[in-house]
Amino acid sequence: MSEKKLAGFERAQLLAPLVIGVTGHRDLRDEDRIHLAAKVKEILLDLRKDYPATPLVVISALAEGADRLVAEVALAPDVGARVVAPLPLPLAMYEQDFESVTVLETPLAIVAIERSSREEFRELLARTEWFELDLAEGNSYEGIAEPGPQRDRQYELVGRYIAKQSQILIALWDGAESDAVGGTAEVVRFQTEGVSGSDACDLEAPDGFPAYQIVTPRVKNPFPHAGKAMSINKIYPEAFEKNEEQAEKYYRSMFSRLDDFNRYILQAGRSREEQIAKSKGYLLQDAPEGELPPGMGAVLHRYAAADALAIHFQGIWLAVQVTLHVLIVLAFFFFLLFAGLPEHHLRFLGMSGGVVGLAILVRLIPGKRALDTKHEDYRAMAEGLRVKFFWKLAGIKESVADHYFGKQRSELDWIRNGFRGWNAAESRPSHQESDLPEADWSNRLAFIRKYWIDDQQQYFDRAAERNASSHEWIERIGIGAMLGVVILGGVLGYLRLHRPEYPEPISIAFEMTLALAAILHHFDNRMAFAEHAKQYRRMAALFAHGSALMGKFLQRGDYKNAKICAKQVGDEALTENGDWVLLHRERPLEMPHP
Repeated sequence: MSEKKLAGFERAQLLAPLVIGVTGHRDLRDEDRIHLAAKVKEILLDLRKDYPATPLVVISALAEGADRLVAEVALAPDVGARVVAPLPLPLAMYEQDFESVTVLETPLAIVAIERSSREEFRELLARTEWFELDLAEGNSYEGIAEPGPQRDRQYELVGRYIAKQSQILIALWDGAESDAVGGTAEVVRFQTEGVSGSDACDLEAPDGFPAYQIVTPRVKNPFPHAGKAMSINKIYPEAFEKNEEQAEKYYRSMFSRLDDFNRYILQAGRSREEQIAKSKGYLLQDAPEGELPPGMGAVLHRYAAADALAIHFQGIWLAVQVTLHVLIVLAFFFFLLFAGLPEHHLRFLGMSGGVVGLAILVRLIPGKRALDTKHEDYRAMAEGLRVKFFWKLAGIKESVADHYFGKQRSELDWIRNGFRGWNAAESRPSHQESDLPEADWSNRLAFIRKYWIDDQQQYFDRAAERNASSHEWIERIGIGAMLGVVILGGVLGYLRLHRPEYPEPISIAFEMTLALAAILHHFDNRMAFAEHAKQYRRMAALFAHGSALMGKFLQRGDYKNAKICAKQVGDEALTENGDWVLLHRERPLEMPHP
């Protein structure tokens, strides 16, 4: 599709980017710059080739040396990446760290033009999306005004930010270990070992990601011992125990799934647009889209796109489930005709084998394209975006990625990283919500209660009833089938004794009834109707209680606790959806058996 918009919104903003962080030395040697730039470009173009549907976002603090070199390469037309620049210090203060000596404008320039470091910084800053980080804990603006521990903590803060947001880190590093606060070695450790949260007793290990080290000579260390100068080393988290092949497979799978999602967005046509419009309606109901606060449109449309994909692939998955069970029943019926009738017509055996072959083909096609799990993945992404939409509306700045899929790591890490990519692409979130008048907070939180908490409570009530009804219906048929087996067994026994010429049709009916009961039980198990009914009843009760509490807080004008309610309801919704995905992962598509 060549249209830039999908359902009236820019497609580019719907795509989940691959985020590449930057760290490295400031004291690069002039003679190395062109070679380093070529290596950086090689890495970025390889990523673009491997994941063509996925936009690249580079995060660089734009310090002298490595930060700027990578940013320049990323912004070149043949790479075309976006650059986000988190500044560790207020802009005027940060510029004071840059020497006023002359430097080369760019390692890619044919003609070297000299200018001051601060001029270079300002010109590069104008081409990026930049923001200033908040103060690190314990710091003050007076304390960071001069070199010292507080200023070092700000540089450590920007290193933590870059590592936490990035799926890949490009490190122009000589490989020398160092305990320097905010130094290159520490940022590489943050990337591969993960950035710990504020909870010192958090039992979930932080996410670690690969660092692509370009072995870089520097003025202080012209002869690095980490390998041949300009060679690229991939450094993976210790969890892979130096098994590079396993690590490559894991990260390639993660980024490929992200690329699949983006490809579906880029290829979406008119039918998908119609479903996206419906999905927006599910979320907003009768609320006008145009009255949403600024910045909410992107999250709304991402939710609608993911929801539309989930509905599309769920339809395929359900059709495959039903088709497999029907085909196996037919195959068994034809085999019984062959084996039970005295003529033993080979055509019935051939028909049975043909239907089995068709069933195998139906099963293999979704498995090959992973269609049996895509609806779960995109449903998980949509539900995460639903929570993000209402959290953003409530001014809750916590990342959904930090609260999602603790128990489902590995398989679904790509979804958490989709959220991480969107967070980085949006740069720093707006802090203007705290200045809203009380009437606006009242309206927003009332909107959240009505269109999210109450709506989801009603949805879970309906879903619980629907799944319980399906389970009971299948159970009744199963009981009826077993009664039929008893009756047919008695008839068959009688005929064996008194009318031996009649048992074949009755025997076929007897065995088919048994097979039907078994197939229905298998279908009920695959669909997890009973488990879903129980899970949905619990969630309906939870959302109902959350709505009641939130209503009390809103009546008292206690917006702080109302927001806490919204936060906790979101946590429960994310946990429930993670459990839903886990339940279905334990029930993959399989060939049923009578």
